Amino acid sequence: MAENKQYNKDPKNSSNKESNKPKPKFNVYWIYGAIAVVFIGLQFLSISPKTTKIERRKVYEILEKGDVAKIVVVNREKANIYIKADRLSDPNYSELLENKFGRASKGGPHYYYTIGSIESFEDIISKVEIRARELKLAGVKTEKIKKRTLYKEIRSVGNVAYDPNLAIAQDEFLSAIRSYEKAVKGGINEIVVRAKSLVGSSRRKLLLLGLSNEQIDDIEKYKESQDNLILPGDKMWVYGYAYEYELNWIKKGSDVKVKSIGLIGEEFYGEIISINPTVDPQTRSVKFRALIDNPSKQLKPDMYVDIEIMSEYRDPQGNMEVLSIPKSALLDTGRRKVVWVDLGGGQFEGRKIVVGPEAVEQSEEQGKFYPVLKGLKEGDVVVTKGNFLIDSQSQITGVAASAYGGAIGDEEPKGSFQGLHTGH
Repeated sequence: MAENKQYNKDPKNSSNKESNKPKPKFNVYWIYGAIAVVFIGLQFLSISPKTTKIERRKVYEILEKGDVAKIVVVNREKANIYIKADRLSDPNYSELLENKFGRASKGGPHYYYTIGSIESFEDIISKVEIRARELKLAGVKTEKIKKRTLYKEIRSVGNVAYDPNLAIAQDEFLSAIRSYEKAVKGGINEIVVRAKSLVGSSRRKLLLLGLSNEQIDDIEKYKESQDNLILPGDKMWVYGYAYEYELNWIKKGSDVKVKSIGLIGEEFYGEIISINPTVDPQTRSVKFRALIDNPSKQLKPDMYVDIEIMSEYRDPQGNMEVLSIPKSALLDTGRRKVVWVDLGGGQFEGRKIVVGPEAVEQSEEQGKFYPVLKGLKEGDVVVTKGNFLIDSQSQITGVAASAYGGAIGDEEPKGSFQGLHTGH
């Protein structure tokens, strides 16, 4: 043994030098580091996981179960639904996994899902299920929506024109034209320029007084001012007034019916020729001019008249046949306009929509309707009676109570999944 010790101490032996080097100690942090590297690598591999879309009905089921921790909008195309950690063992969710590593949080990892287009959910404000017996007792009625030709009857007051100022302005315009024509013949450039400028000023004055370019062109073409502005004629000008909210319906060419309190039983017909380009700042109304047939010259300048305008509605694309809903189907809270859509099987969906102005259908029933600009499609079935009861029910039961609030609730709709948090 002593010999072995002596041998080991021999400085000339090279193997003895190597045996004196310190041996590396085992470090448990190496394992932690390796695990961290693997975990991070897997996270990078799952940056672009497969997207699994959930049907709208499936989203409601998850909400109704109370399994959602939060919903976060990623962009205009998708939102992530985070499931509560204690519900991840539910086998219903195993098929919908998008990222198995999820994200760390207070309650543990959350699996998340993609529901597809956010726009399909933006207009949904509520959902409720009602049994058939309850629907019958409540007298709920529905109607399949379709396209209609809609009209609006606008009632206004006005007067038969007595407008010497406009008559004088027309004479000034004709005088300016004659001066310009003489200047052109004279050939002196400076005079021609001044005369042309005077014609332009006279034309602008007529436009500001309410004449259209077409009317001014006719005055220039026929070299005649309109005497019926101050004297009775076969055709008379009638000035009417429409409020700002009625301007969608006041259009050139709209048919007009006129009655005078002094001519009981008499009706006179014509059409709107021009509309003033400005709004009266005091009355918030716009003046329009209608040319009315007056064959017997019964209408006299400055008579007061009642005016009825029947104007057809056209959608933003100019179509007369427009998708519309009965007036009774709409719940208008002031902040939003809502209809209840019958999905079948006792399922109803509250949907926010955009509508045009109230109108009527030219039929025997003369029903009132709203043209639909956004939120519904042809063939959708809407509730036309009992919608208030359905809305009240939505505030008491179902997913609506926890996530949205009813259509006529106090708050602004929460139904757009953007920023919706149901817990964490």
